[in-house]
Amino acid sequence: MEKEYLAKHLMIEIINSSFLNDAELMEDFLTNAAHLFGSEILVLKVHQFHPHGLSALMIMPESHIAVHTWPEYQFASMDIFLKASSEPSQSLPLIKKYFHPEDVKIAELERGIN
Repeated sequence: MEKEYLAKHLMIEIINSSFLNDAELMEDFLTNAAHLFGSEILVLKVHQFHPHGLSALMIMPESHIAVHTWPEYQFASMDIFLKASSEPSQSLPLIKKYFHPEDVKIAELERGIN
């Protein structure tokens, strides 16, 4: 029996970026990510902490993107969970365009094995 996956999950670490404390930039990134995946945005919320840091969540049908930033360490963690017909690694050029990281670390999981 062939394995079938319901979703793909990228766990991403954004390292050495100076662009992690701008709520409007984060909202724009998430909106463009939804367009990249051809997905409808059901919920998009970006919360700005003071003096710095963001938490963001975008929910799409069968998918989500969650981001938490620590600008004081130039670090962010991002989870991109997409239905199996999508390819989350397509988001990497978009991540680099918006956040200009020195490095990006990635772990990928295939979720919901049948």
